[in-house]
Amino acid sequence: MKVNQDLLNAIEKYLRGEASAEERALVNQWYHSFSDEQVNIPPVPGFDKEEIFGRIQGNLQELVQQPAPSRNRVRRLWLKRTAVAAGITLVLGAGLWWLRISGNAAPSQLAATHAPLPVMPGSNKAILVLDDGSTMALNDSLQAAIGNAQVNGKSLVYTPENNHNSAVQYNTLKTPQGGQFAVVLPDGSKAWLNAASSLKYPTSFNGQQRTVELSGEAYFEIAPDQNKPFIVQVNNMKVQVLGTSFNIMAYPEEKRIQTTLITGAVNVTNGHTTKQLSPGQQAASDSSQQLTVTQADVNAVIAWKDGKFEFAGETIDVALRQLARWYDLQLQFEDGIPEEHLSAVFSRNTSLENIIRMLELSGIHCKLKDRRLIVSRN
Repeated sequence: MKVNQDLLNAIEKYLRGEASAEERALVNQWYHSFSDEQVNIPPVPGFDKEEIFGRIQGNLQELVQQPAPSRNRVRRLWLKRTAVAAGITLVLGAGLWWLRISGNAAPSQLAATHAPLPVMPGSNKAILVLDDGSTMALNDSLQAAIGNAQVNGKSLVYTPENNHNSAVQYNTLKTPQGGQFAVVLPDGSKAWLNAASSLKYPTSFNGQQRTVELSGEAYFEIAPDQNKPFIVQVNNMKVQVLGTSFNIMAYPEEKRIQTTLITGAVNVTNGHTTKQLSPGQQAASDSSQQLTVTQADVNAVIAWKDGKFEFAGETIDVALRQLARWYDLQLQFEDGIPEEHLSAVFSRNTSLENIIRMLELSGIHCKLKDRRLIVSRN
């Protein structure tokens, strides 16, 4: 049976449990249209073909997502019937996740996807640089007191200091590639640092403002204080808030600095231009220092904080740089950057091997050499 948009819509509703009798019949007709050779489901003791298919539906239902906004040449990762060696092919397409089961392997397609050693996803780890220049490695297993702060494995928690006459000291929390960490600042504000990021902050907020400096990406939840605004300084851009939650992406290798407001209100200033954001809006600044405000896909922006990658028509280079930062890889484009866009959702705990397999089968050719992810057009 030909796969058309009506069928894709019916499959999506079928997985959600929202399909009409006519749509369910269409999906069943599509499934039964495959011969055993085309969908070679291996025998599993105690299960027949229909039950296996039903289990697959149940497992995938929670993964269904809304179709991504239409963009030029969006690569949907809609795979052909070619199978993978393990017998399960993961398909990302038409705004949903789908599985095709087969026993036929295509080793030539997968030959480049196997690394000698598995590359593990990132974890909770960071380096704390104290005011005197000394450093301390933070990780999941560390429980320690550091000045007016306590490390509890995945976060660094400060308590307020009441000595307003002492000199202000500044600490810097740095996450490496493959790391993330959270910090509760002395005023109770919280910041979650993504991989390859740094946040410089005072160990106590004694002045009339609460100012921190960010490089990379962080999600903030700011403790309200009407008399003491909270300011995030990012290069020449400044984000000022009183109490709100927002995300800032400011990696030096990216073309734009993006501030996305989740709740509350913020003022974003770049040079002589100031824009006030409403929830759901994103301010972007490029090398020309112009500020543009657009509606944002908030779920995609803060997916990293919730343990997911979510790409909604993202360019291949931007998406792969996110992966490289989390899996601690160097990224190399062998013959230019592919023009396709990527729409997908998956856990940040997904093995790199599976991600490479998905990309490879979708036409985005990758191979791993040492810790370099090499991407080519052919």
